[in-house]
Amino acid sequence: MIRGQPTTAATRSEGETVRQTYYVIDSRLCCRCGACQKVCPHGALTTAATVPVIDQALCRHCGMCFRACRLGAVTRPYELYHLKKGRRLP
Repeated sequence: MIRGQPTTAATRSEGETVRQTYYVIDSRLCCRCGACQKVCPHGALTTAATVPVIDQALCRHCGMCFRACRLGAVTRPYELYHLKKGRRLP
C-alpha cells in the first residue's frame, strides 16, 4: 500500500481506453413484474409511469437486477472513455 492512497485506487495510464458499465431498463421488454426492484439491495429502482427506472446515483452496479430479470429487460450498455491528462471520468 502506498501511503496517502486508498487501497481501492485504480491507476490508469494517459491514452488508455476505459469501459464504464451501467444498467438501464428497456421498457419494450419489461413485463412490470417487479423482480428487479425486489432484489436490489440499494433501493436504486423506482417505478415511474409503471416502468421501473434505475437511479444511477444509488446504483452500485452489483448486477442483481440484471440477473433477476427473466426477460432480459435490464441491459448493460456501456460508454468508452479515452483518458486524457487532467480529465476525470463522469
